[in-house]
Amino acid sequence: MIMANKSARLWPLRHKLFSVFILIVLVVAGFFVYQKIALELNRQGFKQARSAIDTVYADIVAKVGPPDNSKRVNDCSRPNEEFDQGPLSCSIGTDFIYGVSDQNQANDLFKQIQGVIAQHPSLFHLTQALDTSIKDTLVVNTYYHSAQDYYNTAGMDCSIKYTYDTAREIDLSINDPTKKSFEVNIDCSGWAKAQYYPLN
Repeated sequence: MIMANKSARLWPLRHKLFSVFILIVLVVAGFFVYQKIALELNRQGFKQARSAIDTVYADIVAKVGPPDNSKRVNDCSRPNEEFDQGPLSCSIGTDFIYGVSDQNQANDLFKQIQGVIAQHPSLFHLTQALDTSIKDTLVVNTYYHSAQDYYNTAGMDCSIKYTYDTAREIDLSINDPTKKSFEVNIDCSGWAKAQYYPLN
């Protein structure tokens, strides 16, 4: 009888300890499940952005014409901080270049490319008013000829930069050296939960 009473008294305590243990297990398991889901959603965001860029680029090639040169960019980076490395971010993009006779032709291509991108509002959501033309800006004795539009896709910030005949801003080469360079950079970037691409 005494043992039965003692067991009865201990049961609520054991029950509470067991419940706390189960709760801790569930919280830890839930945290790891959340982390796995968050990682997969983050990874899918970059995949969706890459798919959006590839779709728009293919449409530009089909409707505006094939460029002289192009390259895909996929990399990650961490800013250097005083005592540690900063948060990881990744960037994906496509750069391509045309040879043009002058800035008027560059502006014509600029408008055509803007028009193609505007046909894909479900992929590239405009976040600021579009630039209307390539602008000339004087910076430390050098004229920069460029325009830039800003979008959002798959939860990432994206920009499309158009650069005309500014050597220090252009990475790709054109086929005809007698023409001027008109380069387009489509770039999307965001914070990354893992290093999906090589570190820059």
